[in-house]
Amino acid sequence: MLVHICCSVDSHYFLSELTKIYPHESFVGFFYNPNIHPKSEHDLRLSDVKRSCDMLGIQLIEGEYDTENWFDGVRGLEKEPEKGNRCTQCFDIRLIKSASIAKRLGEKKFTTTLLSSPMKEQKILYVQGDSIAQKEGLEFIKIDVRSNGGTQKQNELAKADNLYRQNYCGCNFALEQQRNSQKRFSLEMMSHIGSQILPGSIEERRDIFSLRNELEKYNKEYILTQRKYMVWRLLSAKVERGGNHMPSYIIAKSQNKKDARTGPIFWIKPNIFENTSKFYNLEKQAFEYKNAPIHKYLIGYSKKDDSVFVHLDIFNMILNTSYKNIKELLYNPPKYDDEIFFRNFLCGDDSINPIIIIDEIYTESLRINIKSIFQEEIIFRVIENL
Repeated sequence: MLVHICCSVDSHYFLSELTKIYPHESFVGFFYNPNIHPKSEHDLRLSDVKRSCDMLGIQLIEGEYDTENWFDGVRGLEKEPEKGNRCTQCFDIRLIKSASIAKRLGEKKFTTTLLSSPMKEQKILYVQGDSIAQKEGLEFIKIDVRSNGGTQKQNELAKADNLYRQNYCGCNFALEQQRNSQKRFSLEMMSHIGSQILPGSIEERRDIFSLRNELEKYNKEYILTQRKYMVWRLLSAKVERGGNHMPSYIIAKSQNKKDARTGPIFWIKPNIFENTSKFYNLEKQAFEYKNAPIHKYLIGYSKKDDSVFVHLDIFNMILNTSYKNIKELLYNPPKYDDEIFFRNFLCGDDSINPIIIIDEIYTESLRINIKSIFQEEIIFRVIENL
């Protein structure tokens, strides 16, 4: 029997129940979901499905990520609500492909793990599956694993086996509607210009679940947990001097500024190492800073605005980096944790004032426009047992 697989949370329990109902049947999983956006999310779900199938001893075939075909198939249905006509068409696209693969493999029966999802209309899937199966000369297997506490058992199994539990169905249309109703931004569809891995991003989830896989590979104990974070994203930023754009880099957790005028900027060399935590190993940097000429490693302050201006040299010195200019910093940024360390060191743990890195020193007034967001997100964490 060929089993179309949509995600590990649905498939793990569904396949476990299916093997009980059909104990003498052999199963082939088929992951085909061009509806999942962006591709990084698709690949993360695929990776978790591979792990699930390995745990269950199920052969898995990877379907093509042919998003153009999917977008063509749902054209005109972009505004449909979840469980509406777009979803129905999406089921058709995936089930037709699954039936075709089943027939090519010589299978007589096929089904889909979509049947286990509480977000899908089961009766519609039954009708669609039967119709497609009849055209291909196949049998569509209809089972109900949701009733009698099945959905709760599915969730419990997903947590017990440390599966990746996604927080949206898949397509960017449903995601946008869902986030709009929550009055939140779709962080899943955002990425850093320099590929920096940010908290709450799909890239971070990928790294977290890669760590899970690595610990399991070496039989190390761990706990997969979730925590609430206030995450930050920079949407746009512009610093102007005399009407001209000024190259700049905005440090993480910098708050909004709408057409702010700094007034004159005063550059000094403060004793930033005076209250350095003993946990920071910055003796080398402190020595270099204190013994450098008075004109080197300056920090700019404005009495009119709370923005802090830091020359690229001092950024390099504190983080032990070697950026030559702002453009290089923009496209090859440091790790997010290093930026947060820099912020905490310079302005304090709870600061959100803009910290702006520049590579030229100006004393005249600057105009600042920063559009950023702070948003609560639930983030996976893997905690290894020592």
